[in-house]
Amino acid sequence: MNCLSPIKSVSPIIPVWFSIFIFIFAISFSTAAEAQVKEQEEDLPSAKRAFLRSLVVPGWGHYYVDNENWTRGKYHLAGEVVLVLSYFGLDARADNLENDFITLALSKARTDLSGKKRDYLIAVGNYDDLDSYNEAQIRTRNWDQLYPETAEYQWSWENRDLRNQYRNTRERVDKHRSQLPTLLALMAANRLFSGLSAFVRARDKWENAPEAKLSYFNEFGEPGFTAVLRFNF
Repeated sequence: MNCLSPIKSVSPIIPVWFSIFIFIFAISFSTAAEAQVKEQEEDLPSAKRAFLRSLVVPGWGHYYVDNENWTRGKYHLAGEVVLVLSYFGLDARADNLENDFITLALSKARTDLSGKKRDYLIAVGNYDDLDSYNEAQIRTRNWDQLYPETAEYQWSWENRDLRNQYRNTRERVDKHRSQLPTLLALMAANRLFSGLSAFVRARDKWENAPEAKLSYFNEFGEPGFTAVLRFNF
């Protein structure tokens, strides 16, 4: 009689050593990835520092964020150079013109404008002499605007053309100086916009930074190790 021995089926059981290997591999992978990501994050620019740099020198923040691609920063820097040169150019031009009309008044109207208020400078350009000015104020009853008839306030133009030349030069000085606050405001605006732009660029670098993490649950919520390394482009 032939007897057949029953065949036992072997269940596919994962060896313990293999599970330990997977665990160690997952931990090592995650640790290495996190270390790499952390190193990359340390190299990422600070949004705050980018903003502050551009407040000091427009464009500096963009260069700090990416010194190989800071085209917009170059525009802000070029704009700052133009504004600064314009400011100091206008200021120097106004100083030169001011010296011109002061010298003209001293030599052709025989009056020293040093220490005089702006109202006096305007009066010298609008009237041929002190008597004409005071008579006009008396007719309009502006008693508080009269000047004393002393040597300090006396003036008398040699001719009307010289007086007109003085007046035109003084008005050009006022025009130049009135533009200086506008240039300062544009400088401040340029710094602010440059800072905000650099801030956004630095923040975008952080938002697109790589991410590494190790989870003890898979994407379905079941027990299991999941190591994730994510790169954004």
